[in-house]
Amino acid sequence: MYKMLRNYASIAILVLSVPAFADEVARITLDNGAKVKLNDDFTWEYIILESQSQPDTAVPVTLPATVGTAASTSAAATEVITPAVSAATTETLTSSAIAQSALLKSTAKSGVKVSFANSQWDDDGRLGLTFELSSNSPEHYVMIELEVSLFADSGALIKKEDIKVWQAIFRMPDTYLRKGQTRDSRVFWIEGIDKSQWTKQLMSLKVGEMDSRM
Repeated sequence: MYKMLRNYASIAILVLSVPAFADEVARITLDNGAKVKLNDDFTWEYIILESQSQPDTAVPVTLPATVGTAASTSAAATEVITPAVSAATTETLTSSAIAQSALLKSTAKSGVKVSFANSQWDDDGRLGLTFELSSNSPEHYVMIELEVSLFADSGALIKKEDIKVWQAIFRMPDTYLRKGQTRDSRVFWIEGIDKSQWTKQLMSLKVGEMDSRM
């Protein structure tokens, strides 16, 4: 199965142009249980999310009683109704994605690989994340954006953060990310993460916009 994926990826190298938006053409399950989506631009990606709907809930609402009723104040001053609240949909990691969570901690695009390196917590309860970047591209990158999705131990999505995982200093070529280099990012501090719910360190990474210089 992995050989088939390698062959599929090799075809992509021969394609001179690809559509702006790739459409899914097939889904396959690897020997390790991970599911993969094949696109019509000869790319592929892991299927890591599923949507789960939370059950409807009834919320008591207190309304004033009709003026002029003979009922006692204690018995008829209010009326309770329970309107239905529409179900909410939560993005959740698939069981196979949780089992293969190490695969989600690295991503690559245009010859640059970004990997989760380390985490830490400060005294204010903020989560600090550090990433490692390595380049095999002839481009000299001055800015790389990264979408970081953080999931609770249950697999439920907690938060998404868009960060500039690499930001060079203007007119300082030594700060560019160049071919053959491996560099560590600075620490990115993220608020709103419950430490007790993030013991498995579940996350997924996706490289966004990239800016380079010749």
